Amino acid sequence: MSMVTQISDLLDRFIDLSKKSVKSHPFIVVFLMHEYFRNIWPNDPFIEKKYSVNKMENTRKCLETCITILEQTQKIGSYFDIPNNSVIFFEKYQKNTISEDEETQNVYGSLWKELDEKYLIDETKNELSNIFEKNGRTLNELKGKTVLDMGCGSGRFTLALASLGASHVTGVDLGKTGLDLGTRIASELHLENIKFVRNSVLTLPFDDDYFDFVFCKGVLHHTGNLEKGLTELHRVLKTGGTSFLYLYGSGGIFWNSRKKMREVMKEIPLNYTMKILEMIGTPGERYIFSDSWYVPIEEHVKRDFLENFLHSLHFSKVNRVDVTNTTGLNAMSDKTKLDREIWGDGELRYFLTK
Repeated sequence: MSMVTQISDLLDRFIDLSKKSVKSHPFIVVFLMHEYFRNIWPNDPFIEKKYSVNKMENTRKCLETCITILEQTQKIGSYFDIPNNSVIFFEKYQKNTISEDEETQNVYGSLWKELDEKYLIDETKNELSNIFEKNGRTLNELKGKTVLDMGCGSGRFTLALASLGASHVTGVDLGKTGLDLGTRIASELHLENIKFVRNSVLTLPFDDDYFDFVFCKGVLHHTGNLEKGLTELHRVLKTGGTSFLYLYGSGGIFWNSRKKMREVMKEIPLNYTMKILEMIGTPGERYIFSDSWYVPIEEHVKRDFLENFLHSLHFSKVNRVDVTNTTGLNAMSDKTKLDREIWGDGELRYFLTK
């Protein structure tokens, strides 16, 4: 039996046991989901401890450990086993039924609240610097430009772009919580070249050929209509203008795991999970793991499909961004057959020119 087949079987066993434990021992399920998630990333920037230096073996041993713990968990008593107690307890954390779009915004709004302003601004500038300068470009390209942050969330990139020399930056998002946070910080920093607009990225309220630069990071795969979002990005970008695009790839153990983990975590309220992560000392940046557990819409995109579609929109240049940091999936995928079996297409990053 191949290692990939072994891991696939172990993942199914882990998910099955997690589903059986989620009502009686939700705190252990959250803890183990976090442990597995951190170990299927190429590198964990916070915790050095590994099961093996071999990436595939590390994944296998992590799953075996999680399974063993869950099997023993069945022998441990729980207050959640008291009739109706789990229902009553979780009612404190549950929210009313809302649309998928609203739920997506609520998830990200909750996550942004956990991030301090140092991360929102300083680390974001570093991330932008890596995106540009490690790929033969320069942040000077932004100076004096009109910029759109398409799906801006809390506005952390909107703020950074505005402080890096852009003449004006517009942040667009549906989430009121994130926009309120971005507006407050922009005011505190006296950044007057920023405007936040509450609107869907699928129907942007701007004329054709409006922006010099469009920044769209980790957004369109959550809309449910990726092709419409990409078409809008192309429409509002000026001829000769540039865009940075980031989307989730597909394939491999990593992306399959994200889908399966959501099957379990949807049974545990987001606010409860956030409390457990807080209690185990999770850094603010690591709360972003929760997005893949709770965001109701997450599309995984094949690289070939994406590149063909971008060319069909008549972008004059479609340039891959292969390196942005040492911990992302791009640094590991597309190198060997083993890497592709674990991380599939990795993360899809591009500089696009209209």
